[in-house]
Amino acid sequence: MSVVLRFLACAVAGGLTFAYGAHAASAAGSTPPVRPTSGGTYAYTAPEAAPYVGARAVIHYVTTGPDAPPLNDDDGSGYPDYVEQASLAADTALLYYEQHGFKLPLADTAGPNAKPDIYIDTLPAGVFGLTFPETAQGGTFVLVSPRLDPGPTALGSLRITVAHELFHVIQFSYIQSGKLPVWAAEGSASALSMLVFPQVQDLTMTSYLDSWLSQPWLPLYDERFGCAHCYGGAWWWRYLARLNPAILPRYFALLEAADSRGKPARVGVTQLDLALKSSHAGGLDKVFTAFSLNLYRQGLPLGAAYSIKASPKPHTTSIRVVYGLSTQYVPIHVPATSRGVVVAVPYGNPRPQVTLVVGGPKGRRITPKRFRPGEGSIVSTLFRNARERRQILLIVTSGHLNGVKYQVGYATVGPGGKLPGWIAF
Repeated sequence: MSVVLRFLACAVAGGLTFAYGAHAASAAGSTPPVRPTSGGTYAYTAPEAAPYVGARAVIHYVTTGPDAPPLNDDDGSGYPDYVEQASLAADTALLYYEQHGFKLPLADTAGPNAKPDIYIDTLPAGVFGLTFPETAQGGTFVLVSPRLDPGPTALGSLRITVAHELFHVIQFSYIQSGKLPVWAAEGSASALSMLVFPQVQDLTMTSYLDSWLSQPWLPLYDERFGCAHCYGGAWWWRYLARLNPAILPRYFALLEAADSRGKPARVGVTQLDLALKSSHAGGLDKVFTAFSLNLYRQGLPLGAAYSIKASPKPHTTSIRVVYGLSTQYVPIHVPATSRGVVVAVPYGNPRPQVTLVVGGPKGRRITPKRFRPGEGSIVSTLFRNARERRQILLIVTSGHLNGVKYQVGYATVGPGGKLPGWIAF
């Protein structure tokens, strides 16, 4: 059995850190998880109130004890506003997912009808929501905290959490075993929840996104530290959803095909590459390179892997490695008298993608050329203005599963110099 959790980002003295638990926790034995109305770990401590049956989901809750949500009923409907807001969020999210080509949730066989069941329930400290897969009692179901914020700006948003957890329900309609690549499951759920509610600013999600931008050299599939990098990877999944809405449904269909053969995808990179190609977006390497450039074009605060200080005398870096599905942004600093710059990047196999941009995020992109002979890229330019000289960025990406070795050779062109046909570094 597995669960998918969404955890709180906590600010602490000395910086920002994250509080996590396991995202895909396996439990011994064959007893399926049970619902709060049936006992088990998350059993209600009071009798359940009459469930709120919305257009697309059912909301369960109690009215007394620690599991109860805020009970104010400002519209006089007979149901707590918190319950109605959770229902509206669920209806909005599930309609969005259907309209964007995803499969419908599988029938819920343990609730009052076939609609997905959401239980408002007390969760461990820092946990916003939790989703059990189809192996659970009656199929997949969702728990959400009774202490979330329904407002447009929130530390933990009720709407974002409901949409996030319900996208896990959609994922489990494809992969019924629940054996999803966690990095893909959490990153895509984060991205889709923000696309459903673009007007909501969830400060916790913002923390994940900012943290990811500060370390873009870590692989997208880095699941260490409670999968902290996975949530911020929403940048990538949101880019794909906007690039072509067919990509993500095709991706999960390919994961479903592997799962149905009894060979669930361990990382899911092969299926992602196939989904991109079948959507006519290009291969993973090409699309990831475009994504990396797009992040810089947006003027986002991207962390630099390292920096280079160039001069007319040719120099080389040590051999470096760019991780699979990651990007290294490398600022290059040149003397104020420089007329241009030359950068050579020899590499191994598979090869990284190399891009040079001068003049800042909105500046000019220089297309690299291949070494002749040898394996590598060389990129050079004469500056057209002072801004191009002041803001130079080398972008090295790997759109592969594995890391790629490379080296950087660099030199500037002096005030009276010309671009050489070749430089030996």
